[in-house]
Amino acid sequence: MPKKSMLKNGLLLLFFLVAFPCLSRAEEPIRIAVLDMQKIFANHPSTEKATKELSAARETSRADFKKKSNSLKQILQKHQELIRAGKKKEAEQELIKANEAEKAIATLRSTGLRDLEESFRKAKLEIMKDIQKSVAEFNKDARFAVVLDQSSSSSNGLPQVVHAPGATEITNEVISFIKKNAEAKPE
Repeated sequence: MPKKSMLKNGLLLLFFLVAFPCLSRAEEPIRIAVLDMQKIFANHPSTEKATKELSAARETSRADFKKKSNSLKQILQKHQELIRAGKKKEAEQELIKANEAEKAIATLRSTGLRDLEESFRKAKLEIMKDIQKSVAEFNKDARFAVVLDQSSSSSNGLPQVVHAPGATEITNEVISFIKKNAEAKPE
């Protein structure tokens, strides 16, 4: 994914410079802005709420897992006691309960974890879409020809924006813009 992003950013910049050569000869130079998407994401009004909700869901899942694990442990202990007491019929019933408890734990591990990850992915995607929309709205007057994310890294771990002399840093302005718009929206 980082290679795609790096390629996409490079192609976007190249396309812009090739498609609009008149801008490179214009009296005013092309203005480029850089921002830190990680910082904007961390400061987005929805991030804290989503983090709290997902943390609560994770804790609920952990508590449920612990409860089911303890129940399984008790069932297996009872099973052992019944075997020692020579009560084979009752021990078989406990073994059936233990198998059902193990299946419930396995389901909780697989689907529960997957559901939490999917919820996190969806929440993050929605916040990122809102950030992109906000950046476009922030730059609706087209004062910047290109806005680049300086927090992203390439596949080899190097920053995608290595050097951008003359670029305007707009991270804090975008954060303020997003927060101002969030306050203005009725809940």
